[in-house]
Amino acid sequence: MRGIAWAGAVLSPAAALLSWWMTEQVPWPTSMEGIDPIALLFPVAAAFLIDRRPRLPFVWIMWGTGVVWAVYSLAFSGTHWLTAYAPGPYVPYLGWLALWLWLWAVPTFIGIMPLLFPDGRLPSRRWRWVLYGNLFLMVGHSLLLGLSPDAGFELEMEGFDNPFGVEALGTIPETVESWITPPMMGLSVLGLLSLVSRYLAAGPELRRQIAWYAATMGVFVGFWLVRGDDPVLGAVQLVLAGGIPISIIAAVLRHRLYGIQIILNRTLVYGGLAVVVGVIYAALIWLGDHLVGSYGPVAGLVAAMLAGALFHPVRLRLQQAADRLFDVERDPYRAADRLSRTVQEAGDPAEALATATSVVRWALGARGAAVEIEGTVTIVDGELGEEPKAVPLDWHGEPVGRLLLNGVRQGREPLSVLAKHLAELAHAVRLTTDLRRSRESIRTTRDEERRRLGRELHDGLGPALTSVTMTIDEARRRLARDPGSVAPLLARVREEMTSTIVSVRELVYGLRPPALDDLGLEGALRLFGQAPGPRVDVVAEGSLDGLPAAVEVAVYRIVQEALTNVRRHAGATACLVSLARTDEELRVAVCDDGVGLPPRPPAGVGLTSMRERAAETGGTCTARRREGGGTEIVARLPLH
Repeated sequence: MRGIAWAGAVLSPAAALLSWWMTEQVPWPTSMEGIDPIALLFPVAAAFLIDRRPRLPFVWIMWGTGVVWAVYSLAFSGTHWLTAYAPGPYVPYLGWLALWLWLWAVPTFIGIMPLLFPDGRLPSRRWRWVLYGNLFLMVGHSLLLGLSPDAGFELEMEGFDNPFGVEALGTIPETVESWITPPMMGLSVLGLLSLVSRYLAAGPELRRQIAWYAATMGVFVGFWLVRGDDPVLGAVQLVLAGGIPISIIAAVLRHRLYGIQIILNRTLVYGGLAVVVGVIYAALIWLGDHLVGSYGPVAGLVAAMLAGALFHPVRLRLQQAADRLFDVERDPYRAADRLSRTVQEAGDPAEALATATSVVRWALGARGAAVEIEGTVTIVDGELGEEPKAVPLDWHGEPVGRLLLNGVRQGREPLSVLAKHLAELAHAVRLTTDLRRSRESIRTTRDEERRRLGRELHDGLGPALTSVTMTIDEARRRLARDPGSVAPLLARVREEMTSTIVSVRELVYGLRPPALDDLGLEGALRLFGQAPGPRVDVVAEGSLDGLPAAVEVAVYRIVQEALTNVRRHAGATACLVSLARTDEELRVAVCDDGVGLPPRPPAGVGLTSMRERAAETGGTCTARRREGGGTEIVARLPLH
């Protein structure tokens, strides 16, 4: 698609120049004078945009308008030139093409293009009738002209017969042609009004983009309405038509329409560099020839060396000027400083990461940037495209996500510096998200536990106590009339009370293990460690008296779950449970000499349960593979 676009950008200006040359050679005057700016500029400007956004409909319409007009100009001028210098049997067919082809260019750029600027879509559905009107004008009138029996009035040549003319049409095509200007003007004015409508409904950035194009089209249409048939004013109007693609390029340059600021930046820098260095080299050669003419080769060598020495500083100055124009920061440390200052103003890690993504996109001059965090969120700023560049985000050697970039051409240093800052934010967002999920899980677990306790009390203890009450009442009624039958009833009451006591103990144990009250935390852990399996040693540093009840339960459950995993999965021979108390926290570590965790351990029920137990008290729990082999579970639980 890009090759086709650039081929049209080369061939259309060539056709425009050739048609101008042929018109100058014709011995009679024609209305086509000078170099046509539509065929000259439309395809070039459109190809420039297509090279960056080949799937954008509007720029293809602009390209097609210029190409069609170039073909029409070549057909019109070629018909006159061949008639004057090389008449032949095929000249009428070329003239037939010039009869109607202009209708597929003029209504497009004066009526349809304003309707579709800048994204190729109508401002709203109510404007589709203006589009249909332009299409009807193009198809209907071109068909009428193509079948006109007399082609002389359109080609400005007397006695030129149309090879496809229909005699029955008579002078109808000529009459319609004399009245075609008012509807074309009306549709053009409506197209201009659609730009005004889009402008009023747009945001500030889109308004500035539309303003360039709307202003040029407004001047062109206004001049067309008042110029009449003056050939000089007609030539001025053609110049104004050439200003339409220039206005679109101006919108691109100033307001980054279609996201091509990167290639413009490079074009300005290296184009300016070529001019500056070329001028310096030529000036030095000229001075050398005039001051030391006999040492011309030496002067050339000195000039080349001086130009090479000036190359880098001149490029840096030009790059800085272009960066200021396009608001791009090349210095990675300045960009990182701006990133840090911007992040500090954010309210939470997610907002900070979204702001940082926008800053990174600005600093690198990318068309789009996004941060993907593993298993959590994705933040996108701009357009990513189909194949964005992926940069891994690592926090202390641990992958936390990816930075995706579209259209960036920066070096490795800016990317590496900015990626470190983004990795910190991505890690913070992941921790925040995990904490929120953990709290939600804790809340859900607590609600489920309360529901379970309520169900046990209602369905278990309630009916049991009711049955005991009813049995005692029955025994009391029988005591006077049949004392011998009371003994079995009391025995049944004893059995039911024993079963009820067991149920109550199970409920209490589920809330808080009795061993904690009987033996204390250290004794309860030693008792649990005596179960069959690897040898378990419990070491406590500091007094464990007076611990908060929630901390004691959390520690007991975490160690209980950890030792259960060791017995089931680790294949260990020994395990050490260490507890260290400080003024601020209680640190619990469970280490074994087993096979250890895999490189990417799955988030199983056991690890999740331990993390949730720690999170209930505001602490943390981590699991890692020990360097010497085995697994280490570390929980830190705050005491305040």
